[in-house]
Amino acid sequence: MKSVAGKTLLLLYLLLMSLPMAAQKGKLDDMRARARAMQVQIADKEKILLSSQKDVKSKMQNLDLLTAQIKERRLLVALLRNELKAVGDSIAVIDKEVKRHEALVEASRGEYAQALRVARHYGSLQDKLLFIVSADDFNAMIRRYRYVRQYMNAHRAVAEELKSRIAELELRKSQADSVRAEKERTLSLQNDEQKELLRLEAEQRRIVDELRKESKKVKKELERQRSKLAAVNKEIDALIEAELAKQRKSKTAAADKKKTEAAPRTNEAVSRMSGSFLQNRGKLPAPLTGPYHLVSGYGLQNGVTGKGSVMVDNGGIVLQGKSGAQARCIFDGEVVVVFRKENYALVIVEHDRYMSVYCQLDKIHVKKGDKVKAGAILGDIAKDSSGQTRLLFQLRDGKQKLNPTKWLKL
Repeated sequence: MKSVAGKTLLLLYLLLMSLPMAAQKGKLDDMRARARAMQVQIADKEKILLSSQKDVKSKMQNLDLLTAQIKERRLLVALLRNELKAVGDSIAVIDKEVKRHEALVEASRGEYAQALRVARHYGSLQDKLLFIVSADDFNAMIRRYRYVRQYMNAHRAVAEELKSRIAELELRKSQADSVRAEKERTLSLQNDEQKELLRLEAEQRRIVDELRKESKKVKKELERQRSKLAAVNKEIDALIEAELAKQRKSKTAAADKKKTEAAPRTNEAVSRMSGSFLQNRGKLPAPLTGPYHLVSGYGLQNGVTGKGSVMVDNGGIVLQGKSGAQARCIFDGEVVVVFRKENYALVIVEHDRYMSVYCQLDKIHVKKGDKVKAGAILGDIAKDSSGQTRLLFQLRDGKQKLNPTKWLKL
């Protein structure tokens, strides 16, 4: 009974000791998965090349792109630092377990040694038989037989327990060695990422210094951008107002009117979404295909120090993608506006009360009245004069502008 109870307590102890290890391993695995995913994303985004720095505009665009890359590198370095801390914590837990198992093994060895001493006292099998048959009567012989059998079973149990504890100790030591090796790999990776981050920051400082020397040209370019964006926003406001007025005027007729069903190409990377547009807030896909960088946020922006004090409001966000990137619909809806003006075009898609706006397009693949699904290709994103592929994206609730970063899963 004592042997069974001892084994039960040992199993319970090992189970309780393994719980913190399992939780720590789960946390570490999650961090590693996130770091790997971020590394893949960064490697993919590195294909978005910087333009030649032939003028102030291209330098400013390069600065925007570098700032976006630096932000992502910093996030990766921070994640790797947290991973290193988690690895260190895991090593500490394993080392603590190793010490405990060493103590258990030492105790088991003591019990085993005592059992061997008793075994030597009884001697050989012949001595055990003589011990049994030398009893005064039959009942005493039975008692001696049972005693010898119990002793042999206990002796085997102690040996098995020692063997089990030694195996568990070796496993813990192997785990510790493996985690230490992983820590070295993570540390090396962090150092590499830190070097790349420092290189990007040095390049950023160099461009900023050049722009400071050309402050007048920078201010002029920012004024030009502000003027252009103001005109774009005014155009969008007018188009949306016209569409809203049209809807108010002919709401009933428009609801009964049968529209042509289009089947534009879709992007398979966009997972299916259920529920309303509002219910998918924060889960909507990026409005362009391929890797991208967020180079300008929502609201008034004066950029990085060195770009001047002129505030620019794009009314949404600007995403830079690879050459050949296309604008894709973020949610099921209906194309309500297709607008072209000289070498500039935009598409507006209605999602019930909300509208998504895709600006700076070239070739458009849909027409007004088309019903489109999430991921549908709306058009090709145009290249600007510096050769950059940049999409200006806006979200509206009626006439009210919304912050796209709170709605999209960027």
